[in-house]
Amino acid sequence: MSDTIGDNRPAESPGAADAAAAVLSLTVDADNLYAMRAAVGAHGAQWGLTGPTLDRLLVVASELASNSIRHAAGTGRLRLWSDGDAVWCEVSDDGPGIADPDEVGTRPIPLTAEGGRGLWLCRQFCDGVTVVNRNPGCTVTVFLTIPATAPVSRDV
Repeated sequence: MSDTIGDNRPAESPGAADAAAAVLSLTVDADNLYAMRAAVGAHGAQWGLTGPTLDRLLVVASELASNSIRHAAGTGRLRLWSDGDAVWCEVSDDGPGIADPDEVGTRPIPLTAEGGRGLWLCRQFCDGVTVVNRNPGCTVTVFLTIPATAPVSRDV
């Protein structure tokens, strides 16, 4: 797993100012999904996510990373950061993009469909989801609000 800090996202990405100081920035592929989940879980817990909210962050990060691996030649880039009020997760790739980024994941997928549930789950589990097509690629940025009672630490 490659740990780097950088900022290759488009200017219109939500939370871009905070993302420039992303605490976790990883290249994701099929070989490091377990390590990615462990790192996301550790950071989310450090920022005050617990129980179902932390579980949702792990599912969302896994779904977004899996989508990049599946649709973008096997790799993507995950960034994770907190602004103190929310935990932000962004996954970008150089794949073909998404045909209708504003509508993707807004409707339940039939149980008989082979795929298509990842972004629907993200929209159900997150407090905000933005999908931005780039040329080439796609960036999905989500956030989960940190519960008001959670002790928040920026030290990870």
